[in-house]
Amino acid sequence: MTHPEFSRFKSEINLTQYAAHLGYQIDARKSTRSSIAMRKDSDKVIISKRGTLWVYFSVTDETDNGTIIDFATKRTGADFYAIGQELQNWLTGGATLPDPQSYVPEITPQEYDSARVAKIFKRCKPVTYSRYLASRGLTRALLKDGRFAGRIYTDRYQNAAFPHYKHSSVCGLELKNHDKALFVRGSEKTLWRSNAFSDDTTLIIGEAVIDALSYHALHDCQQAIYTATGGGLSPEQGEIIKGFVSERENLAQIILIPDHDEGGAKLETRLCEILKASSFTGAIKIHKPDIYGQDWNDILQGRL
Repeated sequence: MTHPEFSRFKSEINLTQYAAHLGYQIDARKSTRSSIAMRKDSDKVIISKRGTLWVYFSVTDETDNGTIIDFATKRTGADFYAIGQELQNWLTGGATLPDPQSYVPEITPQEYDSARVAKIFKRCKPVTYSRYLASRGLTRALLKDGRFAGRIYTDRYQNAAFPHYKHSSVCGLELKNHDKALFVRGSEKTLWRSNAFSDDTTLIIGEAVIDALSYHALHDCQQAIYTATGGGLSPEQGEIIKGFVSERENLAQIILIPDHDEGGAKLETRLCEILKASSFTGAIKIHKPDIYGQDWNDILQGRL
């Protein structure tokens, strides 16, 4: 009997191909050349390459990440030996392969390229009107609000562009439009943030920038800083949140505004864990839409 070659599985088996075999489908709108988003029912994963290794992480469960071994273990229920035998078949050509259009043949290894991001960002302009943002119920008045001045841009293709910063320099750029939801290649995801003022006492944390802006349109919270994670929360983002909280001496409360769904519940749990491990001693409030399946932009559009 052939012994499983676990080290080869991690680099030689295309993880998008294996995921497609298990019924996952590519979400083209949220995929890039170095980061492939795939969904199956409520499960969403991001697949990329770290050097020669195929790796993934779950958008909704920060403990669900790793290589093809971890992916198969979490999703097949098979024991380690059975997984080894199955993946050995993939190496030796004994597996039934999915349709070639259901996966990508190769992924460009992800590399942060701040110079590339900065060059693209330099061509963006502060937004005063955006057809896409207007379609989401976000008005000219809101976009011109001093709280958000210099924090929302548009690129030459009329995509809404939300910059992420590191040490006062742009390091990531998130693009949103009707047919687009991704970070430009070379981006490092930190946090999107509104302007912050010395007398601010509240921090509001959401997943999507659109939801953070929608929440402001609905509630017009005063002395409040808005932030968005831009998707699933990474360990690095958790540390950034802890650091930001420790620097804001006037901060009295933090409001979490998750989507009312499974993903929002997991983000809420993770944020609460991060904040409890931080230096913050004020109030932590959870405010989500009443109806399951809705986010704050759904609420805003429902009131227009």
